[in-house]
Amino acid sequence: ETHHNIDRFAIKEVICRECYTRQSSKTNHCINCGIQFGGYHCSICNLWMPASEDPYHCEKCGFCRVGGRENFAHCDDCGMCIDALLFDDHNCKSGKYMSNCPVCQEDLFSSRMASHEMPCGHAIHWHCFRELTSFDTRCPVCKKTAETHDQMEQTWSAMAMGIALQPVPTELTRVVDIICNDCEEKSENLRWHFLGVQCEKCTSFNTTVERTVLVGQEAANFLGPPPDIASQAWASNVGDHSVLAALLGGGGAAGAAMAAGLQGDESMDTEALNQSVTAEVMGLVNQSLANSFGTTSEEVVRPYRSSRSNRNGSDEMVDDESSDEDDEPMQS
Repeated sequence: ETHHNIDRFAIKEVICRECYTRQSSKTNHCINCGIQFGGYHCSICNLWMPASEDPYHCEKCGFCRVGGRENFAHCDDCGMCIDALLFDDHNCKSGKYMSNCPVCQEDLFSSRMASHEMPCGHAIHWHCFRELTSFDTRCPVCKKTAETHDQMEQTWSAMAMGIALQPVPTELTRVVDIICNDCEEKSENLRWHFLGVQCEKCTSFNTTVERTVLVGQEAANFLGPPPDIASQAWASNVGDHSVLAALLGGGGAAGAAMAAGLQGDESMDTEALNQSVTAEVMGLVNQSLANSFGTTSEEVVRPYRSSRSNRNGSDEMVDDESSDEDDEPMQS
């Protein structure tokens, strides 16, 4: 079939699919045979659909949404129906949803898919957010970290531990200046690493190298020897111990050797552990990311969805399974 868009608000008449009687679009029952066109009918949007999705008409949005009127409250500043449970604490921003999803480019305002608000204030479809964070933890618009500092803390601690356990060879050593994409602060004369460079201000690894100051032996002489990870871990606070315990928890060769070294307060040959530790560190990072972007996030908003019609009144005419539940009339 050929799919096309129609202006629902311009519909004047419909034709009953049962008896083919032409009649006004402002009715939900055929004037000839009496059949009901739909479980829900909106005479403003000229919409007939099943009542199972709890559709309701929002006068301020200008069209019908689904999810139940009692579950949503309209925010005049955002110009959007917001989950009633999150309404008091939501990040109110004018025109926030009058844009497209930065991943799939679908209009967020009229979308029937659940939306998610990132800490930076940008909105995105929840399913697009889940797919995005499987390979990138940054907002696709502003490049800030897409989760809160508390949710990323374990991941960043694991990355810092992995960097300390894998010192860069002298010939690859660099001294760099960075800018943090999260706090937008600059840091100078830091040790570069291929896993990332940590911001001194907010501990984020979402940083960009602005300038390479020194390289090679000159950089190594300037920075001095890398920190002793065993001594640091032994003298660290409880929070760092939890990260170290996570690194040791896999029961691998690196974990066993590191645990033995720490318990005996002996020096460790970190170079010999680098290869096996790398897998454990990256495993922890991946597990932490999976936990951070799980479905339990409090920022998930109930679907900001519309019942087929969008803000300029157009609607894609498609045949789906829901059409079998109610006999929607032909429209003209």
